[in-house]
Amino acid sequence: MKAYSKSMVIIAAVLLIAAIPLFGGCNGGEVTPTPTPTPVVTEEPTAEPTAEPTAEPEVSEFEVVQDAVDTYLTSGSTWNIKASDLFMLINDEEEDNDPYIISVRMAEDYAKGHIPGAINIGFGDLFKTETLATLPMDQQIVIYCYTGHSGSHATAMLGALGYDVVNLLHGMSAWTTDEEIAPYRFNPDTDRSDYAFETEANEATETYSFPVLENTASTDEAEIVKAAAASYASPKNITASDLYLLLNDEEEDNDPFIVSVRGAEDYAKGHIPGAINIGLTTLAQNLDKLPPDEPIVVYCYTGHTGSQATALLNMLGYDATNLRFGMVSWTQDTEVAPYAFDNSTVVDYATVSGTSPM
Repeated sequence: MKAYSKSMVIIAAVLLIAAIPLFGGCNGGEVTPTPTPTPVVTEEPTAEPTAEPTAEPEVSEFEVVQDAVDTYLTSGSTWNIKASDLFMLINDEEEDNDPYIISVRMAEDYAKGHIPGAINIGFGDLFKTETLATLPMDQQIVIYCYTGHSGSHATAMLGALGYDVVNLLHGMSAWTTDEEIAPYRFNPDTDRSDYAFETEANEATETYSFPVLENTASTDEAEIVKAAAASYASPKNITASDLYLLLNDEEEDNDPFIVSVRGAEDYAKGHIPGAINIGLTTLAQNLDKLPPDEPIVVYCYTGHTGSQATALLNMLGYDATNLRFGMVSWTQDTEVAPYAFDNSTVVDYATVSGTSPM
């Protein structure tokens, strides 16, 4: 041992120290790897999806009014009341069934004489928002005019708005014979012509698009129907002589499209040449048979039903006119037009003079 030099011992020690990592040191020969730090991944925050604004549902004004018209026409409502029945309601000493009576005649004619208890509202004012707000929804309304035409127009329109309403059949001319109070009545000598009619049916072979209504920005259905009613400010009527001239002036461009709203059996007995037949209760279901851009003349028996159809068609955007006094103004054939108004049957009921409280 003494033979080893000091330098050799130092070299051996250095080599021993250098070899230790190769054999795992004190871990029994296993190599412990140095742990690799796990990278930290920072995720971008997920943005909440932005809700799309809810679009207002598109509302077809025409379809809303069409539904209101169809509901009225198919409700089974009574559209007219006789003067004798109205007189009984007013004088039966039962106030619970008294109707709310509205005269749509001119103020000066109302002042000359009107049905007791009636108020006066001109046709042009009747469908204003502020006027409608005064009308009862829980009481029957009776409308009357001169001969039943304007009253029928107003009745149909109020009916489409949901009111319980009837028209006084033949108007004030059925209530009194006083010509000062009721100067306008059916006169068979001047209001009844004897024009040709036909019996062969005319079929509606063309299908038309519907008018586009843009009366209001509201999407509320009640407001849409009110706006449609307000758009028709004055009843439209045509006499038989004027209609005859239109059809026989050899100018086809001005010929109106003619619709009979009488019963099918009466249409078959005789109708105005060229007329098609659509019953009033099915009118709203057959609008595709009517041209939206041509004048339409509607007629019935005495002008009442035709007036209702005319008013409702105008609410729907059509250019419709009623034949004054209906088929009885077109022909004197009592088989074809049996329902002429007989002025001799009028009973003189009491009237009241003075201005309206409204």
